[in-house]
Amino acid sequence: MPRVLVPFSNLASGERAVARLVSQRRGPRLTVELLAIVDPLTSGKVEVFVSPERAKAQSRAAAEGWLRALEARLDAAGIAHRSNVAFGKLRDILKREGARRDVDEVLLGAAEHDLSRNLRRRLVAQAMARPLVTIS
Repeated sequence: MPRVLVPFSNLASGERAVARLVSQRRGPRLTVELLAIVDPLTSGKVEVFVSPERAKAQSRAAAEGWLRALEARLDAAGIAHRSNVAFGKLRDILKREGARRDVDEVLLGAAEHDLSRNLRRRLVAQAMARPLVTIS
């Protein structure tokens, strides 16, 4: 059974990855794991300062909204899925997820005209210790 991990840190990149996944012909046993990555405590991200607990709660709520939208798209396409929210630095989470052996493919969403796509692919592949990371 093919298992695809879709890590993303904003709704737009998650949408692009899921759109590519849905558009490809895949076997009926495909399973997708959506992983919304948020770092609510990075200074400079917001101009209003809130407590760490409130920042985490707000970030979780936003990530869960992203996941609901993407889950609906996968449901409509008949693709089995599960979802998680991960908190922390993107690089650290990708490195941790890279150690998993229950994932066959990693699918990232990137802008259609992203000039740094190849660089991003190499950096993510290195962080995840994976030889191949697909970028949509």
